[in-house]
Amino acid sequence: MPIGNLTSQIFANIYLNELDRFVKHKLRAQAYLRYGDDFIMVENDPEKLRFFRTKAIDFLKNILKLSVNPKSDRILKSHHGLKFLGIKFWPTGRTLNKRSLRRSGQRLGGSNISSYSGLIKNHCNRKRQKYFNWLICEKLL
Repeated sequence: MPIGNLTSQIFANIYLNELDRFVKHKLRAQAYLRYGDDFIMVENDPEKLRFFRTKAIDFLKNILKLSVNPKSDRILKSHHGLKFLGIKFWPTGRTLNKRSLRRSGQRLGGSNISSYSGLIKNHCNRKRQKYFNWLICEKLL
């Protein structure tokens, strides 16, 4: 089944619902967010976060028979910024990463202008918004 297929997204939500329930009811992390197969946990205490990490990895491995990508398995301090779903988050704000900005410009078409405009408006500074508006003019004219 292809990764981008709609059924794979539905199956991921159904299958990983058990992880959601485990983190919410057993671990009780301060904050937890999952989108598809990507997830983050937020906690003030680093030791508690390391404990949550090992418990979540054990749950995924033993109960759901899944593994965590070691490249993506990291504990970060908030002031270093968190890359999640094409956006970099800091305690003071967020910005769209360069790859996502470039891809939105490449995929820009008449049917998706409003979607990409909203993405740029919500996650980019004025300079990038102006650049994107010029891309829209170039594509339409």
